[in-house]
This record gives sequence, C-alpha cells and structure tokens, in this order.
Amino acid sequence: SQALHIAAFLGRVGIVEALAVGGADRYARNGDGSTAYDIVAQPFKDDRATYDGLVAALRPLGLVLDYAEVEAARPRIAGMLRPSAEDIASVTYTPSDAGEWKLATPVETGLEPTLLGELFLDASKLNNLYGLLVVKDGKLVAESYFHEGSRTQLSSRQSVTKSFLSALFGIAHREGSVPDLDTAMISYFPELQEAIEDPRKNEITVRQLLQMRGGYPQELLVPKHHDALYFTDNWNWIPHLVDFPLVRDPGEGFGYSNVTSHALAVLLSRACKADLAPYAEKHLFAPIGAKLGAWSVDPSGYRWGWGELQVTARDMARLGLLYLQDGAWEGHQVLPAHWVAASLRSYTQDAWTTPKVGRYFSNIGYGYQWWSATVGTHAFDFAWGHGGQLIVLLDEYDMVIVTTADPLTAKDPLRDPGWDEEQAIINVVGKFIASLPARK
Repeated sequence: SQALHIAAFLGRVGIVEALAVGGADRYARNGDGSTAYDIVAQPFKDDRATYDGLVAALRPLGLVLDYAEVEAARPRIAGMLRPSAEDIASVTYTPSDAGEWKLATPVETGLEPTLLGELFLDASKLNNLYGLLVVKDGKLVAESYFHEGSRTQLSSRQSVTKSFLSALFGIAHREGSVPDLDTAMISYFPELQEAIEDPRKNEITVRQLLQMRGGYPQELLVPKHHDALYFTDNWNWIPHLVDFPLVRDPGEGFGYSNVTSHALAVLLSRACKADLAPYAEKHLFAPIGAKLGAWSVDPSGYRWGWGELQVTARDMARLGLLYLQDGAWEGHQVLPAHWVAASLRSYTQDAWTTPKVGRYFSNIGYGYQWWSATVGTHAFDFAWGHGGQLIVLLDEYDMVIVTTADPLTAKDPLRDPGWDEEQAIINVVGKFIASLPARK
C-alpha cells in the first residue's frame, strides 16, 4: 500500500496499474488518512509545494519530475483506483427499520445509487467508523452501522456537543434569557471579577465566545494548557478564564478553545437558571422527536460545553435537518430562522491550522459553534467532533450526512491523537461530496 501511494503521487501510471493488478490494497490509508485515490483526486496545484520540496531534497540523488506529466497522470490513476461496478453493487445501505423516519430510495430523491454505493463501500473499509447516514429531502435514504455501531448506539459525540449547545443558545436568546449577545462574558461570572488582571477579559462578549473569537488560546496548540485541562485532578475549568492568558485582543482573531465552549455552557445554565440537560430535552430534543442520552457534568454540576453529550446517529441527523429547515420542524419554529442563519455565517476564514482538513475539505470557516467548508464547488456547514463525528449540512442538495465513530477517549489528542483515523472518515465524506454533480 505504501508503494501504491508513492507511485500514485509520482504519477507513475504503469507502476500503479501493476500494483493494482497484483492485489495492492487500494483502500489502505497513509498517516493522513488518505488512500492513493484521495491523493490523485485533488488538483496538482494543491500539492505543488510538496513536490517542490521533494525535488529539491532528492535532486542530488537523481530525482527528476515532469510536472506536466505528473499532473496529466492524476485523472488516469484515479480512474484505475475506483472500485468495480460489481463491488459497488454488492454494498447494502437500505435502512432496515424506518422507525419514525420517512424512507426513500436514492432514485426517488434524485441521487445516483452508484455514488451512494461507493460511499458505503469506502465506509465499510474504515476501522473506527460506527455509523453512516444520508438524509435527502427530509427522508432517510441510506444507513449502515459498523463495528460497535447500531441505531441505538451511544457514546460521546465529542465537539458535536458544541453545535447542540449553539442551538440551545438560539432558544434562550429567543426566550429572553440571553437577550443581548454583546453582553460582557464577565457579567455571568462575577466571582472571577476581582481575580482578572487583564482588562481585555472584561471586554469579551458572549457573541465572541460563540464565534471562538474571545482571544483565548487553542489549548491543543499549547501543551501546558492542554495538560491543565485533561491531565490534572482539577476538572474545574472556569477558573481558567482567569489564568489562561489571551493570545490576541477579543474579536481580533480565531482560536478553537474548549474552555470557551464550556464557559458558554456554564453561562447559559446560569442565564436560564436551569440544568441544561432537562432544558435541552424540553426545548430542543422533544420538539424534533429526538432523545438526549447521557451528558456528563463538571465538578460544579454544570453540563460540559466542549463535549461529552451522547446522542444517536439518527438524532444527530434530526439536528442537521432542523438547521436545513431554517429551524422549523413540522410547522413549529423550534429555532428562530435568524439564529440558524447567524449560526451558519462564517465569521472566520482559514479557521483550521492547515489549508485543508484531510484531502477534500477546504476554505474552513467558523460560525456560532458550527464549521463551514467547501469541496470543489460544493459549500456546506458541519458539526465536527473528535474521532470523526460529523453532521454535514449540504443545503444545495437538501442533504444531511452523519457519521459517528470511536470518540478516541483513550487517546491523548495532543500526543497520540488518532488524526489518521479521524481524517479517514472526513476523506470518505469529502470524496462523496466531490462526486456529486454541481447543481445549476
């Protein structure tokens, strides 16, 4: 498989063909979670810097690359590495039990069955995927579960929790519990006021926290902050609003911060004078026919805002469908339409640490605890949790794509992150989105 990746990257058509005929595993993935197909499916220009570095390093050893030849070889190699029609036809993805969902076939919703077949074939080769669902035009079109997954399976959906929390903010904002998003964060944490030494922290607003633009550091990039959160006996995170230094002025830039999301959860609980679990059940889950699983608490009894919420894959799809429907569910406006629009607006571009997430997701943006991206000509929003939990909103197709996966709680996201497994799932979804024809 390593040879297949290298040959594909170097544009060696004959070698790729020989390896494929010889039984090389075309589903094998490299350390970035990419198959050889994922490598050549992307534009040559996306990898130009890598080619330049490789040639510069290996030119003394005689490496010469004809860039035009390598670029021309990419689509040919991609064609070689696609699965056969027989392999695609062998895949089953029809939902086995409708439950409360309306069902439809791909053809009935205008989807090409072979594209779905390839998606689910790719998914079946992943090591850590639990579930994959596709909802189109409000109907469940495709569904399958793998490994520990099932229709009733529950585990932490990691940072997908943040997007559920954002929905709760929309409800509380409508009800007047959080009437002004430009209110200072510190007004909800009076016990911290005297301890704050940086006056900029008094200027951080609720809106900036929702946008991840409060100025707090991205803990995953600062080991001492990351370890303070996850590798001490003190799980009381709110004091970190005081002791974690700001890395920029509030509102001046993006920093993906788990402390920020937990502060939002505590803030919302205080504003609503409610435990967020029953609040969510009453105002969000029940109205859309969903059910909240476990949602653990911090030492003070507040629900964690950064993660830990448990929900089934189908109920994740319900949240996605709610957002595609501008907050409406069966004639009832569960979320204000203006809140949905504001949540999915991108307040930060280039929000990730690299230009792409995996091989396909580009132009990464961030709204109110929701991400956005593009794959080719397709633009979409998504909730994203570590391990490969996704709720993708493809408005262009009136489609929701959901993945659930091993939350990788046994791995340290900094030192043993499992990004290869997570990006493998993202690449499978990205490949499917890339295969969809552009809507006129």
